[in-house]
Amino acid sequence: MWFFRSPEIVYGEDSLSYLASLDMKRVAIVTDRFLKSSRVIDRVLAAIPKEVSSIVVADINPEPTFEEMTLSLPQVRDFSPDWFLAVGGGSSIDTAKLLFALYERPDISFYDITPLVKLNLRRKSRLAALPTTSGTGSECSWAAVVTEEADETGSRKARKVELASKEIMPDIAILDPILVSELPAEQTRNTATDAIVHAVEAYVSSWRNPYSDALAEKALELITPNLPKVLAEPDDIAARNDIHIGASMAGLSFSNSQIGLAHAMGHALGSLFRIPHGLCVGLFLPYVVEFNQSEVGERYSLLNRKFPEKYRKSELSLTLKSYLAEVGMPLTAREAGISRERYKEMLEELVDLASESTGVTTNARDASRDDIRRIFILAGG
Repeated sequence: MWFFRSPEIVYGEDSLSYLASLDMKRVAIVTDRFLKSSRVIDRVLAAIPKEVSSIVVADINPEPTFEEMTLSLPQVRDFSPDWFLAVGGGSSIDTAKLLFALYERPDISFYDITPLVKLNLRRKSRLAALPTTSGTGSECSWAAVVTEEADETGSRKARKVELASKEIMPDIAILDPILVSELPAEQTRNTATDAIVHAVEAYVSSWRNPYSDALAEKALELITPNLPKVLAEPDDIAARNDIHIGASMAGLSFSNSQIGLAHAMGHALGSLFRIPHGLCVGLFLPYVVEFNQSEVGERYSLLNRKFPEKYRKSELSLTLKSYLAEVGMPLTAREAGISRERYKEMLEELVDLASESTGVTTNARDASRDDIRRIFILAGG
């Protein structure tokens, strides 16, 4: 027996106005330091009825630690919201999921947020996600990523911890293209690449299913022709809208199947070198596709046809290299700005971290430590 899980999805131009129809009295808006004073937050506040009380909590930076993510918890508890609005990229939405769970259940720790523990949330509040990037899929997923720093003794290494519970999936995802209309080119490129990786990995995951397949295929059809358009014409709102919808589809796809080895390796690289998530996972994807080719070559051939003809090569791994290079993504760690010496120095730690990820378990092909090390070396440049 399997399940398909999804929030209610409101999409398209003016979908932000849906907020006015919700039964809300006290709203906690969770965002990051960069968006706190932006026009994005102004637009969200303007969409909330005037009689609704609100606070804006914005204590997080990119790739936040648990301590950063829960810094506002006392303020949230004092305010007693009946709705959380997560406004931002994956870090903001994941932070809102944690604050929501710990506000609802002050007696639990974040270690209790697992698929095996019934949390009984939603006794006091609800959660809506309003993504301001098109890629993480966090608005449609029941996972949250927390960065753990290395401790002073060195016994605990820096790593990314993946929390999951169906109860932290947002009730509503609002996909209004106005919220991504001013997204800079670098973030547009990185987050859309993340969505492409979600779709490709979900399509060959060992937990794939007919629902995740259909969403992954359509996500690539929407994203791959429109990303070059948006990079060339940032004001193309129709293309932005298609990417935004495609990214949520990719999020639903991996959330209802699983990620794979590119994410396992990307999380390891991101933990140690603090570079953007989409850049990390996109960098490894072509090499992981080459590695998986013998197991799922026919499925990759189907995905290869979803890319625009001008980028399409004989195999998906080659198409990905062609496409990612065209949109300006690095194809090696060296191109991403990591020196060869530093990468080599950290190689065994990268292998350790990637080997611990659940992405290895659900990857299309079994990967040993030697396999993972070999892929890291290939992607080093």
